[in-house]
Formats: sequence, structure tokens, C-alpha cells
Amino acid sequence: MAPNSSHPAVLPKAPVAGSVASLSEGAILLPDFVTRDAEGVRVVPDVPGRATQMQRFVDRVFTSGAYFVGLDYDALSLLLYGAEGRDAGGGKVLRIADGIEFFDPERRDLYKAPKSMENGARVEYLFGPVWLERSVDVPIFGETDERGQPQLTGYEKQLRQTPTRLNVDEFVAAMWLHGVRSGIDLAAVRVAIDSAQGERVDIARRSDPQPGADATVREQTQALHRDDSPAILPNGRIDLGHFKNHFPQVAEGTRLLQKMPRRLGLPGRAIDGSVLEPDLPRDFELEDLAGPGTRVERNAKGEFLVAGRDGFLNIDAKSQQVSITEKIINREGVSQRTTGNLILVGDHYEEHGEVQEHRTVEGRNMKFHADVFGIVVSHGGELHLCANLAGGSVKNQGGKVQIDGRVSRASIEARESEVQAAYAESSSFVVGKLRLGRAIACEIVAEEVDIDEAIACSIAARRITIRRAGSRRDAECLVSLCLPDFSALDLRRAEEAKLAGELTAKIRDRQGGLDALLATPEVRGYFTAEKRIRAGGVSLTPAQEAQWRQATQRLSRPLQEIQLLQKQIETLNATLEEHQSQLAALDAQREQADAGTACDVLQVAGGVAVQTIVVPPELPVLADIEIKRLRHVLRDTRQVKSRLFHGETGRFSWTPPSKKGE
Repeated sequence: MAPNSSHPAVLPKAPVAGSVASLSEGAILLPDFVTRDAEGVRVVPDVPGRATQMQRFVDRVFTSGAYFVGLDYDALSLLLYGAEGRDAGGGKVLRIADGIEFFDPERRDLYKAPKSMENGARVEYLFGPVWLERSVDVPIFGETDERGQPQLTGYEKQLRQTPTRLNVDEFVAAMWLHGVRSGIDLAAVRVAIDSAQGERVDIARRSDPQPGADATVREQTQALHRDDSPAILPNGRIDLGHFKNHFPQVAEGTRLLQKMPRRLGLPGRAIDGSVLEPDLPRDFELEDLAGPGTRVERNAKGEFLVAGRDGFLNIDAKSQQVSITEKIINREGVSQRTTGNLILVGDHYEEHGEVQEHRTVEGRNMKFHADVFGIVVSHGGELHLCANLAGGSVKNQGGKVQIDGRVSRASIEARESEVQAAYAESSSFVVGKLRLGRAIACEIVAEEVDIDEAIACSIAARRITIRRAGSRRDAECLVSLCLPDFSALDLRRAEEAKLAGELTAKIRDRQGGLDALLATPEVRGYFTAEKRIRAGGVSLTPAQEAQWRQATQRLSRPLQEIQLLQKQIETLNATLEEHQSQLAALDAQREQADAGTACDVLQVAGGVAVQTIVVPPELPVLADIEIKRLRHVLRDTRQVKSRLFHGETGRFSWTPPSKKGE
């Protein structure tokens, strides 16, 4: 039978109220998913369109003047309003009542109309004592008989009220007819019926829809927020000089945000059984939040906004876009109050405020617009100080350092860098290449130095150009030209040359033995015949083949000696080539180290001394020097190899003797 079909189930009329009865009009049609037997009224839940059909069936029962006896209100509500085929018992047959009975109209009149409150949010019912009006026959007596007994003359009809009680099952049916079809609080109804007192009771409440959740994002890293609390070191100690995360910084591939999909709300139910739909939650596309430097990744775990490069996190307050930029711009300055010490992950940093004393900024490609009194540590790229470096220090690993303002009482360590500054006083430099405008009382160690004016400075470099040099008070300008110390290199070359000579002698000796063996007539004839046989010019008879094998056996010992000597010569030649390559490399290293050495002082205006010291050619100038001992080492006369110039006027120019003839 089709799901929507139905068949009649005829309930017999009941002569006595309260017994199992049918409607006075006849029969109630039961749908094919509802059965009624000795076990009660049962429903098969997993039927397409079951909720709609069930509502029609229940409405037909109540409007036809019947009601459910022994009603399981929860099971009935589940069938009426539960999810289709899922929540209603999981496919099992549900028993909803003991049976269906006739609803006596006299008892139906006991139930008054409820009162809707708060725009239908709840329904009140006024409970109290109830009576049934019954029509009874009252006897009528006339005159008495001879024995004095009153004579019964007839009967008259009289209405009398009999106290009674409401019934929960009847209450559900009566309220259905008054439009209360969902959310009845049967526990409260039972208590009110049992008390039989006049009181108003909330018998039903509207089930408001449960709101869903808008689509949102969940943070995937702690680096999204600025955190100015003290940093915690790996050993558990607190570093008051560093903030945990003043500038949010992330590395490429870091998951920043995860989109949490919107969650639809659950529908509510009005007291009349109608559905109350929740508001539709808002949604968005994660691409709308992806700014420059980010990308969207989707996988089995969800949708993620990911950093597309190393850099600094930036969130646009208007568009809410998240971007990763290579440069961070700070205008507050670097101090314990504003940023603490900074260790930057990104490729670019620009500071518009001062860097205070004892504060450290560590990063790469940095630019400082205000004075620097603290410590700047650069790991490459370009370091640009637009103002002054005063009392602080700079450490740079590769790249270029440019200081537009003054350098005073500061130190700069940049062995692999080119450093440019306009003015320096009472400062220390250990750099690769230095270009200074004016230097006063500075200590300088570099590979190459180019200074417009040097006053009372101590300078050590391989190549030195000073346009004007002089003294101040009693301090002369001391220039130390660093000549390559070839003693270790010459020793290595001598050892390599000795080994090469020994190998040459061994090769010559073994070649002589080989030549002597190859010169014997028998061996020479054997190799001549072998050559002709291999070339196919001679065809041997069986007898000749036997003679050839005998000759080979007879010469086996000298042939083995020849083979051994050839292998030894090959090995010795390979080793000799290695040593000859080493000799060539040492010669090239010596030539390169000696090529760039020179010193030019174009104008001497005061006390100037030029001397030579020796340094290893393969290491930077004074590679092991500590910057705090720079002045002492540069003025130490024990390192002086020779004095080239000492005077107060004139000029000085010098190149190694090997360059003069060129």
C-alpha cells in the first residue's frame, strides 16, 4: 500500500462513557503506518512525509471527538515535530497510547479556553474545582395513605452538579482544539490537576529557534597579537629587556587563521505547532581576508589563511585584510618602555624614533632615521643610519653600512661589509672596506681604507688612501700597512716542492726499470707478435697456438714486472699532479695577496708615522683582535716590522718592491 493511503478502522459505539468507544458518527481512518490493537496505538516512524501525515491523523482524532488514552506525549511530539526518519525512534515502531476513546462532550465542556501571554510565548490556564451537571429523576409524593405514608405520584427531572477531576489525556485533546499543539508541560498540568485549587499555571511555552553561528575565524598562532610582557628564555628565566611579541612576525608557511564554517541554527516551534525558522547565519569567503603576502590553503582539515613569506603581520582595520609585509615601520623608538629589545624576523625594518642606550635591535635591511644610542646587529643587507651613532655599537654580517651623521664614542664591527660615514670621532672600526670623510682619534682595522682627513688616528689596513693626515696635541697619526706574512706559505711551498721532487725521482727510477725490461729482444719480440695477433694480421695454427702459450708462460715473470711498474708510474704521476696543483695554488695565493698592498698619504699636516706589520695572507687583518683592546694593539711597537715614514709635512706613497718595475 502506498504511504499516503489509509484504511478505515471502525470503533464500535460505547453505551457507557469512559469505556473504549468509537465516535458517534462512525469510524476514524487510520493511516497505513498506524496500528491499533491489544498492545495499544503504534506508529511506524520511518515513512516519507510521516510528520505531515501524523499531524493530519492526530488532528482527525481530536476534531472527530476522540482522544488518546494513556498518551505518551513525548513520543507523540517526536513523531509530530521530530526530524524526518532520523530522530523518531531510529526506525523502531513507537507506541504512543493505550488506545483511542470517545471524548464525552459533557467532559469536554469542563475544559476552558487557555489564555495566550507575551505574544504567544506562553499559555496560561486557570485551574480550579470542576463539576459535572447531571439530570436526575426526583420522586414526587402526594397525600398520605391510611397508614400515614406519602403516596408517590411521579418523577421530575432536576439538574445536579457532581464534583469531578480533569484528566491529562483529555486535557491534551481539549488544548489541541484550542490551538495548543506543542510544548505542553504535562508535569505542571498533573500537579495543577492533583491540587484542584484555583490557580493560573503556564501549561505550554513556545520553543524559540536556537540561533546558529556566523562563519568566523580561529587564530592558529600566538604571533597574531602584540604582547609586551617580558620574554621567557629557554632556561625558564624572564628577560626584562625583551618583549614577547611587540611586532607580530611570522615565517613563511605559518598558519594564521582557520575559517570556521557557519553553523545553521535549529528551528523552534510555536505553541500552535508551526515552525519558527532561525535567522540564517552570515558567511564569507576566506579570500576576502587574504591580503598581499598571504594565501588560502584548503585540505582535509579545513580552510586556512597562510603566510606566503617571512615578514610582519598587518591587519587593515577597515577592510579586515591580513597581509604580510617585508618592512615594518616603527615610530615610537626603541626603549624599555616602548618596544624593549627587538629580534626581527622580517627582511626590512624602518625606525623613526631613537634607539636608546642598552637597547638592541637585531635584524637585516634596517634603516634608522633618528639617533642611535644603543646596539644594532645586522645579519646582512643594507644598514642605513640617517642620523648619528653616539655611544652605541653596530655589528654587521655582510652587506653595506651607511651612516649619514656623526659617529662618536661608538664601535662598528663589520668584517665582511663596506662602511661609509661622513664623520667619526673617538670611535673604533673593524670592517672590510671603510670610506670616511673625517676621522678624529679613531682606531681603524680594515682590508681597505679611504679617508679624506685622518687626525690622530691609529689605522691598520692592506690598502690605505688618506688625502690629508695629521696629529692632535701629542697624538700622532699612526698608519700601519699590513704586509702579507709569507713564511708559513713559503714553508708549505717548500714542503710541496720537496715532495714533488721525490715523486719525480721515483717516477724516473721506475721508468728506467720499465725501459730496460722492454728493451730485451725476447720481450720486444713478444710484444711485436702480440700486436700483430691482436690486429688480425697473423692466423695461428694449432701448433703455433701451443708455442704461443709456452712463450707466454716463459715470459710471465717479466710481463708481471712490466705491468706492476706501469701501475706504479701511473699512481706516482697522479700524486705528482696533485702536488703540482698545490704549488700552483700557493703561487697564485702569494701573487694575489701581494697585489693589492699599497699606502698613499697625499698630504701630511702634522705628526704622521707609517710602518709595516705582517699578517697572515689568508686571514682578515688582525683577525683575532678584540675591539676593546684595539687602541693598545695598534700602538704596540712589538708588531712593527719596519718604519717607512715619519714626518710632519710632505706626502708619502709606497707599494711593495715587486710593483716598482711594472
